[in-house]
This record gives sequence, structure tokens and C-alpha cells, in this order.
Amino acid sequence: MPVASLPSPYLVGDFGEAAYRFADMIKEAGFSIWQVLPLNPLGYGNSPYQCYSSKALDECYISLEALKKEGLIAELPQKAPTDRIDYQKAKALKRMYLREAYGNFKANASYRRFIQQDWVRKYGVFITFKEYNDNRCWTDWPAEYKDYPAKKNEELARRHEDEISFHMFVQYKLYQQFHELKSYLKKLRIEIMGDMPFYVGIDSDDVYYNREYFLLYDDGRPEWIAGVPPDYFSETGQRWGNPLYDWDLLRKRNYDFWFDRIHYSENLYDMLRIDHFRAFDTYWKISEKEETAIHGEWIVNSGDDFFAKYFRKYPGSRIVAEDLGDLRPEVLELRDKYHLMGMRVVEFNFYEESNEHEIAYVGTHDNESLRNWYRDLTRVERKQVREFIGRRYPEMKVLDGIIQYTLDMKSSYAILSITEILLADRRINLPGTIGSPNWEYKVRDFRGLSRRLKLISKMIRKARRK
Repeated sequence: MPVASLPSPYLVGDFGEAAYRFADMIKEAGFSIWQVLPLNPLGYGNSPYQCYSSKALDECYISLEALKKEGLIAELPQKAPTDRIDYQKAKALKRMYLREAYGNFKANASYRRFIQQDWVRKYGVFITFKEYNDNRCWTDWPAEYKDYPAKKNEELARRHEDEISFHMFVQYKLYQQFHELKSYLKKLRIEIMGDMPFYVGIDSDDVYYNREYFLLYDDGRPEWIAGVPPDYFSETGQRWGNPLYDWDLLRKRNYDFWFDRIHYSENLYDMLRIDHFRAFDTYWKISEKEETAIHGEWIVNSGDDFFAKYFRKYPGSRIVAEDLGDLRPEVLELRDKYHLMGMRVVEFNFYEESNEHEIAYVGTHDNESLRNWYRDLTRVERKQVREFIGRRYPEMKVLDGIIQYTLDMKSSYAILSITEILLADRRINLPGTIGSPNWEYKVRDFRGLSRRLKLISKMIRKARRK
């Protein structure tokens, strides 16, 4: 369940009352894990995989109700429940109330400790400069702003000090609210699984402050970009546009930039899924001049060296490998060598059983919703699915039978998407496309979920997962 998809009267789901109610509901139904999408500041196309920072959180997740309880804002806006996320309106609305909260906030010891983290001020500077420069990518900023990391022009930063402080305050409140929610989940014995993109966006503080670790032109634009060749989702492949890493330099420096990203995210969540895991083994290298991802080159990476060093430094990490797609055997060998949990998606491998080292999914945020997936099968395929499910669960409707089939798999964990539980006719994201309606899926209220969870709870007990 993406946090942004939670019911909310303020245009986008957040860390507020609905998140706590959702936690209570899934606990009662028998769930023990809540998997979320990346929570970092949404960048191009509102994609959580094109973020402005690997460590900051998006301010759309701030709970206005919590700010009011603290006395930082006087009133709440008028409620307006929706079944689609409107990021632009939601952020404009919440920004107005965050300004009020900032004006009423008195710095304390907790806040002072928080802002001592190196990333907090760096992000505050970056996002302040970005907004000052009409939200353009840092590669298009005037020289004094663009060259700030190298020249350390603190006079430039001081000109914007109040705005930088505002953004540090926003991050403080976001982290405070997130950790309060996480503590509540811990009391319910619900773990939260986070998601970390393999690549970072060019328009991010990650690249702005760490340019040497990326293959860039002198002006900062990416020389080579990430993506995947033609696949299940797109005949022209997926041209993501993220800059590629300079793996030679990363190896020489013992992957410090990468290790910091992973370890930070692991501390934030209970489990961590790393997206596009296959790129630790081989990654698709596309010239930035190419308009599609058709033409590129597979480059062999040093995943074995990477994970050997990571687990020596951080033993006991709980990493889930997003190991989907057309993979060469070495990817799975790498996953298994370091005992990483993989993924088994029923929509991709309907008749194949999972194993205890995998997490079973009906689909992911990139898949068609279960209802539409079944609708789009050929007549013969639908008949085969009905017969397959009917033999196992004759008392169930076919879509519910598919959910039960997923829960009954041998995998150590089974995760159900909110779109599957609600039998929704909308998907969360269509890979290879940008913008609306991607990432805009939102639940209007809890009534439908409450009804469906009664049945899902019985399914969980039947699968002996509770």
C-alpha cells in the first residue's frame, strides 16, 4: 500500500490518522508486513523512482492533523476526499500550513540533534536553490548555484538561510511523524518494508553533491543513462534517463556512496527491497543521445565484490532483491550466494510454485491490476486459469482464488497489493510511460477495504499464515 494511496481528506495519503487506522485494520486481518513505495521527494513525473534525494522525505506525507495537535497550526483545511492523488494541489495546500507551522515552531534539543546529520542541511540547500531557480534541474542553474558544492560559497547559502531552515524544519517534522508511525506499527508487530531505487535521478542532491560517482559531461548532464531494452512492458524498452554510476571509482572507494545509501535505508525500515537488483550483475548502458532504449549495451558489474564487502561491514542485513525480468543465471546465483530473498510474481509465472526464499506476489505496482490482468487474457487463457483455480478452490470466485493461491505458496512471505485486495480496475504504474495517471491511485475511504479484509482474513487463516 503506497502511503500516498491511503484515504485522506487532503488530496494525498500521509502519516496521519488514516495510516494508523490502516495499521489497525491490517493487523486485525492477520497481516504482519506493510510494504511501501520509496518515500523520498517525488521528482519527474511524480515517480518515486525519480527522487530529489535518497534521504529526505516528500513533504506531501506530512500530517496536518498532527501539526494541529501540536498547536503548530490553528485550523485544518476543509475536507475533500478523492479517489485520485493530485500532487500539485496537495503540495500547495500543505506548503501553506507548513509555513504557518514553521512560524510557530521553537527549536529544541531534538531538532538541533536532527539537523546535525550531514544530509539535512545539504538537502535544505539543494531544494532551496532548486525552488529559487524556478524548479529547474541543477544542471541549468546559474554558475554560482551550480558550483556551490565545489566552491563552498557559504555567503550564497546565507542569502537563503531562512528558506533553508524552513526545509530542515519540514524534514524534522516528517521524520518525527514517520518514526511515531513506525513505533505504532512495532507495537502491533507489523514490519515495514521499504523500497530503494537502484538508480538516483539526475535532478537530485545525490548527484549534485557527488558528481564524481556518475558518468557526466562537464556541464553535469548525463553522458550515459539507465534503462532496459525492449521487454514485456515496452517494445522500445524503458529509457529511464537516470545517470549511470562510475563503478570503477566506486570500487576504488569501497562503494562508500552506495553503502551509505543502503545502510541509511535499512535503518529507516525493518526490511529493504532494492529495485532493479539485476543491475548489480549486468546493467543496460544507453547513450543520452538515444531517444529510446532499443540501442544499448549490457555491461557486466561487480556484484559479488559489492555484496561481499557490504555484508562484511553490515552483517545481518535484511535485503529483498527485485529479481524480475529476463535475467541471466548469474543474477540468481548472486542473489542466492548472499541469501537475499527474491520475488515470485503470479501474473508473470502463474503455474510455477515459489520457494521459501522468495516473497510471493500476485502482482507489483508495475503490473496491471488483478481484475484487468484476468480480463486481458485470451479466452483460452481465462478458461485455463478458471479450471486451474476451480480444481483447488471450487468454492471461490476466480479472482479470490488467485489471491488464495498466492497465499498458499511455499514462500516465507506473501504480499498482496491494495489493488488486488479491492479488486480494483486501475493500476498504480505503467512502466515506460510518464505522468498521469501513473502513481495517482488513491483509496477514497476505508469502507470497501473493511468489507474485503473480512474475506482476506479468512484466506490468511486458511493459508496458515497467521
